[in-house]
Amino acid sequence: MTNPRWQQPLHNDSLAKQVFFSLKEAVFTGELQPGEPIREMHVARSMQVSQATVREALVQLQQTGLVVREPNRRTTVSSFSREEIRDRLAMRIALEELAAVEASRRLSSDDIAELERRAAAVDRKVDGNNAAIYVNADINFHRYIWERCGNAILLKTLENTTAPLFAFVTVLTRVGLLDFDESKPHQRIVEAIISRDPERIRQEIKTHLETSYEGFLNTGLPSLDALVHSANANGKANAASNASVS
Repeated sequence: MTNPRWQQPLHNDSLAKQVFFSLKEAVFTGELQPGEPIREMHVARSMQVSQATVREALVQLQQTGLVVREPNRRTTVSSFSREEIRDRLAMRIALEELAAVEASRRLSSDDIAELERRAAAVDRKVDGNNAAIYVNADINFHRYIWERCGNAILLKTLENTTAPLFAFVTVLTRVGLLDFDESKPHQRIVEAIISRDPERIRQEIKTHLETSYEGFLNTGLPSLDALVHSANANGKANAASNASVS
């Protein structure tokens, strides 16, 4: 069995960047779960790099909000509380509404065609029912809007704010709190942007983003790792129940 990318040796000179992207991918695909520790020495040995290189990559991950580093202790994958998710989501909604309104004033006909293509691509990934592939298509769609807003600082802020939210969509999908069949509103965002009506754009962005996380926010669970533990416990209970019945 092939080891995941973050447990394989690296071979060129941008090592810290490669470690960063490998670990980021592991979080996005669910190989590294919320609350799971990341051991510098283990990663360094697996990828055949120095611990200093791994440490540099972990600092970058911390800046994106994907991990939490405790001084002189350990690093864990971020496990956001319900309040933190709600706060980060509120910030994203405000920022993305602004970006989408500004982008609507700048998009050319070619840009609109590309945005429609990306919206259709997200829907195709939904039909494939693969969380990691869906997340990548979703990021590509939203980032295209951000990149066309004409504000580099807004773009950077959105990228830093949203990385953890995108990453844990895979968690929500795995535990059944995000239904692929109900995750196809991207074309409505495109139509709102084409209309260039600021209020319509804001409403579509707000509805789209709130829907993605309402399942988790309504569970009453305190954090994402509590959600994972609850799902795992329910899965084991169901398996035991099925075994006893058979």
